[in-house]
Amino acid sequence: MKKKKMAQVCAMALTGAMLLAGCGNDAGQASGSGSSQNSQDSQTQEDSQEESSQASDEGGAADGEQVEITFTHWGGDGTYEGVYQPRIEAFMDKYPNIKVEVITVADDYETKIQTQFAGNKLPDVCQVAENGIGFATKGMFLDLSDRIQSNGIDTDALWSHVIDQYTYDGQIFGLPDRGGCTIMYYNKDLFDDAQIPYPDKDWTLDDYFDAIQKLTKDTDGDGVVDQWGTTSTHYQAIWGYMFQANGGNLIKDGQVVVNSPENLELLTKYNDAYQNGYVVSYEELEQANQGGDAYFQQGKLGMNLTGMWCIKGYSEEEGLNFDITTVPKGIQDAGWPMGSALAISAKSDPAKQEAAWTFIQYMTSAEAQAMLGNGIADCPANLETLASDAFVNQQVNGKTLSLDIIGTSMERVTIDGLFRGPYYQEIIDEARNQMKEMLLGRLTPEQCLETMQKNFEEILSRY
Repeated sequence: MKKKKMAQVCAMALTGAMLLAGCGNDAGQASGSGSSQNSQDSQTQEDSQEESSQASDEGGAADGEQVEITFTHWGGDGTYEGVYQPRIEAFMDKYPNIKVEVITVADDYETKIQTQFAGNKLPDVCQVAENGIGFATKGMFLDLSDRIQSNGIDTDALWSHVIDQYTYDGQIFGLPDRGGCTIMYYNKDLFDDAQIPYPDKDWTLDDYFDAIQKLTKDTDGDGVVDQWGTTSTHYQAIWGYMFQANGGNLIKDGQVVVNSPENLELLTKYNDAYQNGYVVSYEELEQANQGGDAYFQQGKLGMNLTGMWCIKGYSEEEGLNFDITTVPKGIQDAGWPMGSALAISAKSDPAKQEAAWTFIQYMTSAEAQAMLGNGIADCPANLETLASDAFVNQQVNGKTLSLDIIGTSMERVTIDGLFRGPYYQEIIDEARNQMKEMLLGRLTPEQCLETMQKNFEEILSRY
């Protein structure tokens, strides 16, 4: 993958975290150990866990018979090469009778895998994320519960509440593979200048809203603010987690509960921060043709709440003195999930299902997850890997960062009812629209929540 400026990389990663991409038709042969990659990038289509979960050397094939399975994921060739290829090659070395054909998908991922499922052509193994339950309600994936139990896999120890995102009607349909949730980046130099102690795991939402005011400045005295406390507009991974931290939800037990006193209290503070100029405005971002991630990179933000995908790029920025920590706490632990899981197609050939199970076990094992976390290629979902000395004590481009907070942040993740039905994307799109209307001054916080409540209920009534 060609090297891009950090602002572009963060923007691409953010898009990948929020939107599932799709595939086309042209195929290309990937270099490496023999895995076949149908690349559709721009033109087309723990020691304990590992020991308990390893399948036979035949990977489910009788008498070592050669088996070929297909695996699809969204992203470009860079995603395949950085996140999947090393682990897939290691898997095929370990299980030489299983060949993995990789289908890398660039856009319209959700639409295309549903079309493939309808046409009985869905790949054996699929990457799934926020809309996973929506697919599961259509019977697209195998129930893995019995396999998990028979292999003694401790889902609590390995993934905590994250496994709930891939559970429908009591059935687990995916094993978490790529992890991540909202974390907080902070500029140490700007905190020093404002004489604010560095944030830590015990920082609260009150600390956060107080600090963003102090960090907002006109540094050159021209009467125009050129340094802000943060960037937090209508991105759900920020306000969504804050709702939960303050005791609220969007959907709970199948009911819309977004219009609550807890959410109004939080949203009023959130809106006030934007209206008072402590948050980079839409106008500012549009004029600069940049996102908030780039503003932090340029030293213009005190804090940036986003995913862990900017760690590597920020660490390459000379002169950017930063660290990371958990997002501020409220009255309860909370965190917004940003990861993905691996699921097996319900229409996979029964002769290939055991090989597919062997594959997703390996990809989520301590061995493979350590490979994923090495150099922060991506964020492992495995909590044991995130807590390991090898992960926590590694340097990133020669910089020592508080990588231990990633595991802590993942442990705090809670799954809103939003993720527990097939309505995720519709609800999120509607919520983001109303949040933006509020921040642009067209709705009050009260009106924003009232509109969300009404429109969410209408969406749920269709399911």
